[in-house]
Amino acid sequence: MDQWERERRQAEALMLREHCGRFSRMGWALFAMAVVSQVVQYAAVGLAQVLAPGLAGNMVFLWALNLVSVYLLGFPAFAAVIRGLPAPGPARETEDRPLGAVRFFQVYCISLAGLYLSNYVTLGLTGLIGRLRGVPVSNPAEIIVGYPAALSLILACVVAPVVEELIFRKLLLERLRPYGDKFAMCASALCFGLFHGNLSQFLYAFVIGLIFAYVVLRTGRVWQSMLLHAMVNFVSAGLVPLLEPLGTIGGAILGLFVLGMIFQGIVFFIALRRELWFRQGNTGFREARKWELFFGNPGMIFFCVVAGLTIVSSLLVL
Repeated sequence: MDQWERERRQAEALMLREHCGRFSRMGWALFAMAVVSQVVQYAAVGLAQVLAPGLAGNMVFLWALNLVSVYLLGFPAFAAVIRGLPAPGPARETEDRPLGAVRFFQVYCISLAGLYLSNYVTLGLTGLIGRLRGVPVSNPAEIIVGYPAALSLILACVVAPVVEELIFRKLLLERLRPYGDKFAMCASALCFGLFHGNLSQFLYAFVIGLIFAYVVLRTGRVWQSMLLHAMVNFVSAGLVPLLEPLGTIGGAILGLFVLGMIFQGIVFFIALRRELWFRQGNTGFREARKWELFFGNPGMIFFCVVAGLTIVSSLLVL
């Protein structure tokens, strides 16, 4: 092997290590957020059961615990780890104007349609798992129904949209953008789905994560994905509680709303699909190589293991 070939291979190996290290830093940031959140939750619940047994089932306590563990402690842990990883400057293709009112409404309908359709798939899967094990699969996200209405709205429509969009559609997405829009969208949405830590939310979180990421990539404005996120969450945190006291009538209104959003979302997606475009990455890697580097590093492996164990444990809860 001549000197030129050795230098070429050394340069290629160095470049692969560099990109693998970038992905690993992202994984460690996600891992830190997941571990900090879960450790705080388990420790707080354990202490509550010992010192004040009645507190562990108090909905205000559980709401506060969710807020503190995930958003006030988990997010700073994520930011502290990932901030050492430089992000590229804004691409020219993202220096665009924000979505107008009409287009924003269309994207909102598409988001809800994607959420509902993917949730139907999830319900079929969890129903099958429940039949196989003889016990229905519980949905950990349903705990939000027990929160006081005002606190539920604050968490679902203010705190979660702001913090989660900063994590996945700002800090993470902008560091994935050099690998191409399609890869950045899929990778950030996959991490978003795993972040929820249960099968009931994984698929629809992945789907709307794709949509939110595309909006940010095209507009360069994360506040628009925050607003979309808040409006999507408002359906379950605000609209459903408002309709429940109406009984059958409320159920009928909600059913019509869901069907209408699905229909409109599908129509809008078909009409707009030809306008979709994706910027190519500048790393020169094939798609398969990107995913090999993305998953083949310690940080992302540890995060996926923690997320996977969390999802499995949620399926075992009776």
